[in-house]
Amino acid sequence: MSDHLIHILSPQVANQIAAGEVVERPASAVKELVENSIDAGAAAVTVRVEGAGKRRIEVDDDGFGMGAADAALALQRHATSKIESSEDLHRIASHGFRGEALPSIASVSRFRMQTALAGASEGIEVRVDGGGETVVRPAAPRRGTRIEVLDLFLNTPARLNFMRSDKTEEAAIIDVFRALALANPPVAMRLEVDGRTRLEYPVQAERARVLAIMGDQFADNCIEQVIEHDGMRISAWLGLPTFHHRDSNRMMFLVNGRVIRDKQLIAALRAGYRDVIFHDRYPVAVIRIEIDPADVDINVHPAKREVKFKSPQSVSAGIVACVRAGIERMGQVVASTTTDQALYTLQRSAGTSSPPSVREPLSSMPRFSSGAFQSGGGQRSLPPAMNRMLFSAPASMRGGEPVTVAADASSPLDLGRPLAQVHRCYILAQTDSGVVLVDQHAAHERMTYERLKAQLAGGSIATQMLLTPESLTLSGEAAAWLADHSDELHRFGVELEVAGHEVFLIRSVPAMLVGEPLLELVAELVDSCRLLGADAEAGSSGGARILERWLGNRACKGSIKSGRLLSHDEQELLLREMERTPNIAQCNHGRPTYVRLSLAELDRLFGRQE
Repeated sequence: MSDHLIHILSPQVANQIAAGEVVERPASAVKELVENSIDAGAAAVTVRVEGAGKRRIEVDDDGFGMGAADAALALQRHATSKIESSEDLHRIASHGFRGEALPSIASVSRFRMQTALAGASEGIEVRVDGGGETVVRPAAPRRGTRIEVLDLFLNTPARLNFMRSDKTEEAAIIDVFRALALANPPVAMRLEVDGRTRLEYPVQAERARVLAIMGDQFADNCIEQVIEHDGMRISAWLGLPTFHHRDSNRMMFLVNGRVIRDKQLIAALRAGYRDVIFHDRYPVAVIRIEIDPADVDINVHPAKREVKFKSPQSVSAGIVACVRAGIERMGQVVASTTTDQALYTLQRSAGTSSPPSVREPLSSMPRFSSGAFQSGGGQRSLPPAMNRMLFSAPASMRGGEPVTVAADASSPLDLGRPLAQVHRCYILAQTDSGVVLVDQHAAHERMTYERLKAQLAGGSIATQMLLTPESLTLSGEAAAWLADHSDELHRFGVELEVAGHEVFLIRSVPAMLVGEPLLELVAELVDSCRLLGADAEAGSSGGARILERWLGNRACKGSIKSGRLLSHDEQELLLREMERTPNIAQCNHGRPTYVRLSLAELDRLFGRQE
């Protein structure tokens, strides 16, 4: 028995341990191998898998290739062409850099690699079985490199026991492939599964690749927004607020061409959509961030799925600014899926069982669930600078009355002329191209909210002094807090006077809300301020959250209610004001405010199409 308790692991065992971190499942091996191909300058990459990748993975590229010496050295741990010194770690621009992927994969599979340098008269073949001896021998010349991984995890049966079903593992490979294709539009990519082509993308422009991967419905319901922020460039494809999803799988983030997972970026993207989308729904978006490599650290996760930013608040603020700029352009447009669902509902009520011809249901869009986008990214307290962007009024409202803002400036919103009020809830209007059905409560809720937000952002909220002050009685912590912080309510148009130990006199309220129950209004404001931590600074995090909570509730309660009879003039006024209001496509809770049906869609509904 050795006298030493500590000993050096063999290279084979060390590689198998590394494989447990780098190669979690077949999809991980696909990711590492394709990224190596892209780093090798490949213009075309083909991936072939069998048995959900457990039986066979092949990655074939037309990249630079390798000579005999480099091919053998590539199977050594920490051998890499991507970096040379510790200084290079601070400016990593490649996908790979650790030199762990190939030896890790070779240690848990039957590994085969054929490669050659461009113009070489002879190629090289490298073979390794289960981390054993590396065999290098001559092979036919070829362009680029082909790597074949057979019987993955053959010598680590415990890892095989943790694999999911073939269907699940195959779906994870598809997700990883789509993500890599999304990040690399200049590279032609094809995926074959069990001998059949599943996905194929030619060399494409960035926009074409994004829309090809995200689907037809996304293409119909998104806009592109590009901004420069603190030295970084943010290119975003943003889904309309009414085009949302039940989870965060369709929120894609690319940093310097690398698909990543980052809870803070997810939170920033959701914050940008905060007051225009359902609170339990997620936006659909692709965010590409180009940043100085020195300002981002990708050496924080073995599988390189996570990064750290030198200035995370600046990056988050950039995303919020980009989203809000996009929303300001598209806020009056309702997603086409809203119309599709309306047609489907009408057809069902008419006895037609098949749904309308929608090119691609949202549920069939890529899920990107292979470990990259699992976090829900809950709402966080945001920095003051970000909140100033997030909760400032749209530019179109800062000068006073709102003006038209549309996704396309040449096509202002046209809601037509009112025909009737349906069940004292909906307004039916006729346009030149069809009809529009408006939810009167949802629409007025958004209009009220935008007015209040604009007034608060401008610091000039109109107030109404009360002829007879209202007495507000609070108890416990609420009364104690208000006694010390009553001045913090001034920016919301509420003035209070301490009249006793737990009694306060309401002197003024926002003019727009003067018709509401004043005691309830002020009590809600006090509760919001106390719980969310408002202060006197208009752009503070607490103040921003109050705008969302209190104004959202007030706008909802102070809006035209369903069940209220509107005259023709009132219906006309509502439609015209909707056309002037930013973000009118959805109420404060994210519900659509109107549905548009074209004449062609009506003809289709009634079977009149030839």
